[in-house]
Amino acid sequence: MRNKLLCCLLISVVISSCAHVSEYTLAIQYVPQKHVPPASARLQNHPITVTMFIDGRTVDNTAYIGEKGAGRSAVIARCAQGETAAAAAEALRNLLIRAGYAVSSEMPAWNLEENSISKSWTPLVIGGRVEAFEVICDSEQVATRYRAVVKLRLVFADSQRGRILHTTTIESTSGLEHFRCTQEGMQEQINSALSLALEKIPDNNYLDNVLREVGSVRDENLLE
Repeated sequence: MRNKLLCCLLISVVISSCAHVSEYTLAIQYVPQKHVPPASARLQNHPITVTMFIDGRTVDNTAYIGEKGAGRSAVIARCAQGETAAAAAEALRNLLIRAGYAVSSEMPAWNLEENSISKSWTPLVIGGRVEAFEVICDSEQVATRYRAVVKLRLVFADSQRGRILHTTTIESTSGLEHFRCTQEGMQEQINSALSLALEKIPDNNYLDNVLREVGSVRDENLLE
C-alpha cells in the first residue's frame, strides 16, 4: 500500500513538471540602457503631465505582447500590469523622473486631440499611442531567437494654449540568440526595446525644446 502511494505521488510530480505552460506574464518597465543626461536646473521647474497612452495595435486583448512558439503549443506573453499602453506610459514617467524632471503623479486620459486638452493639467502634456509592442521567441530553429519591437507615437502639447506643439515617432528593436526561451528572457528583450526607444526622447531634444517654449509662454503670462 505504501509503495502504491509513493508511486502515485511520483507520477503526479512528473505530470505536473511536464505540464505545458500556456502563458507568460512580463513586467513592463523602464530599465536604463545607457546614461541619460539630467535635466537642467531651469527645466526641472516646469512640471509635466504624462497622460494614459492609447493602444493602437490590432489585437484582441490589449494585454497581449508576444508569444513563444506557434500554433496550439504557443505560449502567450501578456503584460503583468494588464494594459500594455498604461505600462508604456508609466515607463516614460519613470524615465523622466530619473532624469530629474518634475512629473505629475496624475495620469489622465487623453485622445491626443487639441479640443480635449484640459487647462487643469500641467503646462506641458505628453500623450502617446502604442503602434507596435511585441516580443517573439522562436525556439523552432537550432538557436533560440528573441525578437522585440516597440514603436510609440508621442504628442507634446501646451495645455494653457490648448495647442499641440510637436509630434514624433520613436521606435527600437532588440534581439538575442540563446540556447533556450524563457519568461525572463522575453521580459528582458521587450523592456530593452522599450527603454531604448524612450531614451531617444532626451537624445533628440524633443522634450527640452517644447519645455522651453511652454516655459517662455508661462513667463510672459506672469509678466502681464
